Amino acid sequence: ETPGDWSHIIKQIGMFTFTGLNSDQVAFMRQEYHIYMTSDGRISMAGLSSRTVPHLADAIHAAVTKLK
Repeated sequence: ETPGDWSHIIKQIGMFTFTGLNSDQVAFMRQEYHIYMTSDGRISMAGLSSRTVPHLADAIHAAVTKLK
C-alpha cells in the first residue's frame, strides 16, 4: 500500500490534478519513470489512459516510499 492520504485526488475536478508530491518526488518520477508534471506536482489527467495509469501508480508509489 502506498503511504499517505490520497483522498484529495478523487475530490478534484478538471483536466489537472494536484498530486501532493514534492519537487524531489516529481524529479525522481521524471528521471526514473519519464513521467512529466509541474514541479509542484500538478499533472494533466487528459494525458492519461487506462494503459498508462498503472505506470503512473507504480511511479508514485516508488517516489513516496523512496523519497519522503
